[in-house]
Amino acid sequence: MKKFLIMLCLFAATATAAAAQDKFPMVTIPEEVTDPMQRARYLSDHFWENVDFATASDALIEEGLSELLPILRIVDYEAVTASWTAAVKQAEGAKTGVAHLLSVCSRVLNDPALGTYDEERYRSLLHVALVSKKISKADKEPFQRELVMLEVNNVGSAATDFEMTAADGSKVKLSEVESPVTVLFLYEPGAVNSKLERFRLSQARLTSYLVRAGGLKVVAVACTSDAALWEKNRGDIPSEWTSGYDASGELTGEGLYDLRVMPRLYLLDEKKVVLLKNTDTEGIESYLYEVLRNAAEQQQAAAGGAAAEGAATESK
Repeated sequence: MKKFLIMLCLFAATATAAAAQDKFPMVTIPEEVTDPMQRARYLSDHFWENVDFATASDALIEEGLSELLPILRIVDYEAVTASWTAAVKQAEGAKTGVAHLLSVCSRVLNDPALGTYDEERYRSLLHVALVSKKISKADKEPFQRELVMLEVNNVGSAATDFEMTAADGSKVKLSEVESPVTVLFLYEPGAVNSKLERFRLSQARLTSYLVRAGGLKVVAVACTSDAALWEKNRGDIPSEWTSGYDASGELTGEGLYDLRVMPRLYLLDEKKVVLLKNTDTEGIESYLYEVLRNAAEQQQAAAGGAAAEGAATESK
């Protein structure tokens, strides 16, 4: 399946290049490179080598990104890093080339409202580009701030703790919510998108089952310090969820979470380590289903092994 996707991406890149040879200068993959994965790696390694960043327009770089991104989503992390390293080296040939590359990539890859949003690949680029000696301190600063935000609450790290205010005025910390699994639902009270995702989450079969069974808690936090606004809309939140609002303004004012678009959903384990970041209801359901399926298969295999061992013992 992965090789099939690689071939589709390579075909799309080749077709676009053939149709627009006066635009982005695509590289030619040598004929002797026939394996789909090797062809993808060659393309990602050499993608920018025909680009003159001294004259390249924003539109040309954007066009290149649209062709490169599907490839970077297929190759491994090492290949992604190598691709960005080659891109930065090529951009260093122009006085402001690295800053120009980062500016376009920030707009294309770091805007949650766009379909090209990909913070993982963008974060990888920042790690490579911000150590370049060909970008000034002043040009680095906005991208350094972006990297700080992108490094917060990543998968595998502990979710940033914060305090919310419940309906009775009590203070509840995220870390104090005891549950094998926690869904953190950060939302904008009254907003249509937040209402829609809240509805999807409340209707999700597996999530709802686990809530009833005590295996999962949903923590819904209104990202506002306006008590009246929260009170007006808190009836939208199911009673079995843990509900509160950001009375202190800690969430919205201190940049603890990326709230450029809402709602934001995170899946956390028992110790509040992030399992899924900036996901949606479908992503949570898929993850939980896989966990339960794998657990069932392991139990089945263990039971089968125990049965075989018992039969072998009886036959002796």
